[in-house]
Amino acid sequence: MSKRPPSLPAQAADMAMQMALRQIDFTAAPRVAAPVPKPQNTEDALALKRRDWLLDVQERQRALSPYASGLLTAEQLSGEDFLHSFYAAGRPVLIKGMMADWPAMTRWTPDYLAETIGDAVIEYQGGRAGALDYELKKEKHRKRAPFRQFIAAVRAGGNDAYLTASNSATNAPALAPLQADLGHIDAYLTRAPGMLWIGGAGAFTPLHFDLTNNLLAQVTGTKRVILIPPSQTKRLAHKSHVFSDVRDVTDEARLALFPQARDVLRYEVVLTPGDLLFIPIGWWHQVRSENFSTMLTYTGFHWANAGHEGYPAG
Repeated sequence: MSKRPPSLPAQAADMAMQMALRQIDFTAAPRVAAPVPKPQNTEDALALKRRDWLLDVQERQRALSPYASGLLTAEQLSGEDFLHSFYAAGRPVLIKGMMADWPAMTRWTPDYLAETIGDAVIEYQGGRAGALDYELKKEKHRKRAPFRQFIAAVRAGGNDAYLTASNSATNAPALAPLQADLGHIDAYLTRAPGMLWIGGAGAFTPLHFDLTNNLLAQVTGTKRVILIPPSQTKRLAHKSHVFSDVRDVTDEARLALFPQARDVLRYEVVLTPGDLLFIPIGWWHQVRSENFSTMLTYTGFHWANAGHEGYPAG
């Protein structure tokens, strides 16, 4: 793999200006945040205070520059620029123009999907309405149904039925006919298959971070994604694996329970068909479908994507 010459910083700055990158609106972190619960152990408390001090200083440093602190959008970003400016840097980016020739972009209506897969039995996440544990306890929410029946449930909207990445391995044989409708993003990814998501309006993944770098590829419909940098973790009630007890930073009822999360630094973006969103390891995010939506997530990058092996899960 080629490497950048020593003048990388200057070249990166020039590339950033020439790509016509634009800023996405975001809410700045407050200078004074709500109190964060302190650990009982004095040594642990001091270590955490020092860590949080460092993260706060780094965020204030980035805030000096709109380019450094903004969520950027790029058109047809090259693999080399993606690696040097975003993947290696652990920085999110919204990328457009890489999926224009995918047949799925126009084909994947609910009717087409139901006709193509028919009554093949698939696995999905069900029984989610009214439950708070559907992400932590995925096994309890695994359901099976003919695909046509699942599509009918999804078309009705809501969060009760959702085909997610956790169902991908089981569903690979049944959904294999859909692969012919997908293209490849060779600039960033190997030919490893993506993980399919199909949900209706209101399908929701609560606030969490992943243990790998992820590339979201929106095929049809729209999704609203809120991204929160790792520096805000102390405000997000992180007690359960990779999930936040806050769940939804737009829900006033939840924020009343966790007021320290009310003013976190966050970025909000609406994914439209053909959009790619790179989410680095450790970046918090929550995702809500605004209508019938199909999306894939990819983790098979050309570069190392390890993190989960050493995660202290507890």
